[in-house]
Amino acid sequence: MSYLGISIREAMEKINSLNNGWYLPQVQRQYVWGARYESETYICLLLDSLLKRYPIGGIVLWETDQRVPYRHFLGDYIPGRYAKQVDEGLWGEAKSLVYDGQQRLQTLYSVLRHRFNGRVLHFDLLFDQNKNEADETGFLFRDAHIAHDPRYLRMTEISSLICKDREKVALEERVLPLAGSCNDTRLLIRQNISGLWNVFVDRNHKSIAYFSVNAETPKEVNEVFRRLNTGGIQLTQLELVLSKIKAVHSDYEEQLCTLADRIEKKSGGIKFSSSSILQFFHLLIKNTIRINEDQLMDDDIKAFQDIINDDQYPLVELFSGYLQGLLNINNASIVPRWLGVLPIAAYLTERKRSGAEWRIRALPEPELQPIHQYFLLSQFCDWNTQTMINAFAREAIAAAKGNNLFPLETIRDIAIQKNRTGDLHEYQLQGQPWLAVKVLMPNRSYVFHENKPQIDHIFPIKLDGKDETYREAVDVLWNFQPMPAEVNNYKRARHPKEFFLSKEGQKYWGSYDFVPETNDTLWDNHLDFIKARKKHMLDKLKSLYGLCLASRATDQDADA
Repeated sequence: MSYLGISIREAMEKINSLNNGWYLPQVQRQYVWGARYESETYICLLLDSLLKRYPIGGIVLWETDQRVPYRHFLGDYIPGRYAKQVDEGLWGEAKSLVYDGQQRLQTLYSVLRHRFNGRVLHFDLLFDQNKNEADETGFLFRDAHIAHDPRYLRMTEISSLICKDREKVALEERVLPLAGSCNDTRLLIRQNISGLWNVFVDRNHKSIAYFSVNAETPKEVNEVFRRLNTGGIQLTQLELVLSKIKAVHSDYEEQLCTLADRIEKKSGGIKFSSSSILQFFHLLIKNTIRINEDQLMDDDIKAFQDIINDDQYPLVELFSGYLQGLLNINNASIVPRWLGVLPIAAYLTERKRSGAEWRIRALPEPELQPIHQYFLLSQFCDWNTQTMINAFAREAIAAAKGNNLFPLETIRDIAIQKNRTGDLHEYQLQGQPWLAVKVLMPNRSYVFHENKPQIDHIFPIKLDGKDETYREAVDVLWNFQPMPAEVNNYKRARHPKEFFLSKEGQKYWGSYDFVPETNDTLWDNHLDFIKARKKHMLDKLKSLYGLCLASRATDQDADA
C-alpha cells in the first residue's frame, strides 16, 4: 500500500476523534519538540514549510480495533505536562495509532487548536517573503492575553474557519483596512490570506502523507516502530528500553512521571526527570547506568515493574530526607553532578531490602558522615563518569548487604585510580559556590529566580569609591549569603556596617551567618572580614561533615 494524502484540516479533525480517531501508542516517547531551546523557531519553520508546500515527512499509522493501550494527544502544551493513557475500557475502540510523526502532529495540534506554553501562534499579514531572508517566516508567537492587532492573525482562528468563500471574504474585509489606500499592501494581504487558506482551511490540499501499516498484532507493529527509528533522529537507548517495558506494562511511563512529580513535591522543588529515574532503576537491575536495549531480557522487564512498586521509597527518601531534609536543597540547579547521587540511592535501597534502617533522618551521625563526605566529594571533585558511578554503586550495594557503613574510602580509591583527586581543595569550593554556600548554611533556603539562586554579597560589589581590585576581592564564596533579592537590592552599595547599624538594617541581622558583631573592627576592612569569615566557614565544613581542605603541601606534592 502506498502513501495517501490528507489535508491539515482533516488531520486536525482526526486527532483524538471519537470516530476512528488518531491517537498515540503507549510505546511512543512523550513529546520532545517543546523541550528544545529554540522550540518556537522550529515550529515556525515547520508551519512555513507547509505554507511553501515543502514535504515534511510521512505519517505512519496502525489502524486497529484490538485491545491495546494508547493515549491522547496533548491539547495545550506546557513544559512538564505528559499525555496520559486512556481508560482501559476504551482500548478496544476502532482507532489509528501514530507510530511515526507524533512530534509533527502534536506540534500542529497544539498551535492550530490550542496554545503552546501559554502563547498563541500568529501570522504577520504584512510579511513579504520577497523582502526577507530565506529562513525568515511570517509566523510568530505572541502572549495569549496581548491586545488584539489586526495585523497578526491567530492560527487557531484561520484553521477553524469553515471552508466557504463567504468566510474568506469576511476575513479579508476585516483586515484589509490595514493597507489603507496602498494597493500593493492590499495585494500582499490577499496573497498571504490565500496562501494560509489553501494550506490550513481547504480540504483539497493534501499537505500530509500517511501510510497505514498492515499488522495483525501489537508485537508486529512494535517491530515496525523500532525499524522506523533506525534512521533519521533515532530513539535513544533509554527510549528504546522504555518502549520495550511499555509493550508489557503499558502505563509504566505514567508511573515514572508520577514518581518524578512525587519527588519534586516531597523535595520542595527538585526536578528529577522520569528518564533519570529509569536510569537509576537500570543501575539496580543491570549494574550499570550505560543502557543498551539489546541486553534487556524478559526477566529485566518484570524487574523494572517490581522496582517501581517496591523500591521507589529509598529514592524519594534521598531527595526528601537527605537533600531537602538535611541540606535544605530545593532546586536541581544547586547540585551540579546528578549522577553522583545515585550510589547513595542504591545504598539506601539495598539497606531497605536487607531489613536495615534506610531512612536518612533515623541514621546515627557515624553512619551519616561517610554519606555526607561522599556527596560533597562527588560533587566538588567531579566523581561523575558512568564508569565511576557503576563502580561506586556496586561497592555501595555490597556494603549495604553486609550492613556496613557507606564505603567512602573504597570509593575514594576508585576515584583516584580514575585520575580524580581524592581531597577537597579551595578552588573546587570556589568553582561551585551555589552548592558550597548551601551546604555550609544548611539552615538557609535559596530563593530562586529563573533557575538562579538569589545571593547577597555582604560587602557589596558596587560600594561607592571602590575599584576593580576591591570588586574582585569581594566577589568570592566567603562573602556570599543566601538572601532574597529585595533585601540585596535594599542594601546595595551600602557599607555593611552602616547598614546593620541602621534601624532598617537591624531587622535583617539574624538572617546572616558567620558575621562578627556590628562593633567589631573586622567591618573596617573587607579583606580582614573575608579572611575571618572564611575561617568560620571552613570550621563549619569540618564540624558538620568532617571535611577539611587539602593543605598547600598536598597541593604541591600533587603538582610535582
